[in-house]
Amino acid sequence: MSITQFVASTGARMRVFDLGRRISKIGLSEFEAIEDLARPYPTPYLRHAWVGILSWNPDEPGQHNIWFLKLPLDEQNILQPGPRDQFLQHWLRVVQHPDKDHGEAPCSFKPDGNRMAYFHSIALKTLKQPETKYYATARAYFSGDTGWQNWQQLGLQGIAEVVARLDESNNSELLQKALPEMDKVGASVPRNVLLGFLENAEPDVNLTIALTDSLAAAMKGQPDATALALYCRAMSQSVSVNHRRDVLQLVLQHPLASEVEILSAVGSRCWNDLEGDTLSLYLEKLALAGQDVFLALVADLMTLPGKRKQILEAFRNPQRSDELGAAIGVLMSAARGGVQ
Repeated sequence: MSITQFVASTGARMRVFDLGRRISKIGLSEFEAIEDLARPYPTPYLRHAWVGILSWNPDEPGQHNIWFLKLPLDEQNILQPGPRDQFLQHWLRVVQHPDKDHGEAPCSFKPDGNRMAYFHSIALKTLKQPETKYYATARAYFSGDTGWQNWQQLGLQGIAEVVARLDESNNSELLQKALPEMDKVGASVPRNVLLGFLENAEPDVNLTIALTDSLAAAMKGQPDATALALYCRAMSQSVSVNHRRDVLQLVLQHPLASEVEILSAVGSRCWNDLEGDTLSLYLEKLALAGQDVFLALVADLMTLPGKRKQILEAFRNPQRSDELGAAIGVLMSAARGGVQ
């Protein structure tokens, strides 16, 4: 039995979300194929599938169930069925003996606060439930009604709900107008929280332009690595491919580009745009960050669909630097040592 079959057997419906690199929906047919070992997990992270499953029974309004699962993958990113089966056996026991304490289910994990807030936001939207009280507070702030420096009353949940509902109530336009106002007064705390949540969304062209302008304003000063990483994350799923790639080039040419926080953000969120010259530039910056960082982030990037071939092609670039050549040599030696 699979998770999909188990949920269906209870009469419930479900939605599946990937929580590894960002929060994004996985189609039910795709997840079923993953469970059947018929296709690899599309966005592995640390050799695991990090999954959030929301289930509900249409005949029991107001009731729903959430599972957060960390499921091991093999070297081809195929689900290892054993741990998944242990999880199912746990829940079968719960169903059969609901009065007993069965402890925590195998493969369970607890997302961090930001992911919990955003997942809760999309769960509310999926279940067609009303927003929390924090949503109105966040909208009032982003409208400028409470003053741009008066952000202390904001909570993660409210900002997450605004981002999860970019397509409602002119929220995208609201944020587009709010960004320059926050920059004027130096409200970096709410701006950075907003940027972090936007990695889960698909900003439209106008919001992307506002984000690009905000980044340009930040780079005129002395931005830290955290801010630059957050801008990359925020635009990683923008509908404007050209803007995304321009931002990557801009950030990767910044003096802070070899900071681990930036390199990790680019590799884990912006992998779709790491190709050609941009990939070569990224690898050059990785080589300057030290061998441990180079090995870890290249290994992670190679687990993503299509990236291994692109990286190996970039390794053969005759224009590569001596630093990159040396880092590649150590990587190849480590790989040969692992095979022996």
